[in-house]
This record gives sequence, C-alpha cells and structure tokens, in this order.
Amino acid sequence: MTTKLDEKQCELVHQYVGMLDTIEEALNYVEESFTDLSKTEGDRVLSEVFMAIGQISESNPLLKEVFVGEGIQKALNAFDTVTDQAWKLDGQLDNNAFKQSVVQENLSPAFSTWKTTIETELNPYLTH
Repeated sequence: MTTKLDEKQCELVHQYVGMLDTIEEALNYVEESFTDLSKTEGDRVLSEVFMAIGQISESNPLLKEVFVGEGIQKALNAFDTVTDQAWKLDGQLDNNAFKQSVVQENLSPAFSTWKTTIETELNPYLTH
C-alpha cells in the first residue's frame, strides 16, 4: 500500500465500498423475490442493481487513476466479469426462469466473488 489518499479520494473509496454493500443487499432481495411472493419489488430492485453496476463501471476509471501501479488495478479490471453476467439479462427480463437462473447462478456469485476481491484491496485504505 503506497498510495496516500486525500480527503476527497478517501470519501470516494468509502462511497464506493458502501455501494458494494447496497448492491449485495439488493441482489439478495432479488434472489429471495423469486421464491418469496411477499417480496414484490424484485424487478424494480434488479433495475436499480443495473444502474448501480453502471455507476461502479463509471467509478472504476477514477479509482484506477488514484491507485496507479497497485494490485487494485487488477481487481478493478475484474469487474468485467460482473458486467458480462449482467449483460446476459439484456432483453430477457420478461423470462422469469432465465432471469432467476442468471441472477442466482451467474450474476450474484460473480458479484460476490469480485466484491470480496476489491474489498480486500480497498479495506486497508479505509482503516486510516
């Protein structure tokens, strides 16, 4: 860890990590909505997940500029695995069986794995 963050950069990292937790909670809700009929907002929450994934994609180049030459670069590049899974749902949101399969078997696991990797890289910067 060689990069020293200024206040603005530190705030960016905090918001970024906070958004990751929010996406994870939202994906859990969407997964539960497939079997728990009381969770009626699954499609709306999933569309918010897509928007948040877009925001992460937009934030990644900023973080790449902050963390030049560090392991975080590789973790940020690995976000493509998450976006690739999300794109599988493009035009398929009316197909509930397909949507459930992609969310549960592809998108959620890919996001969870990536989130663990990126948090391992970013958490040391959040403890200062």
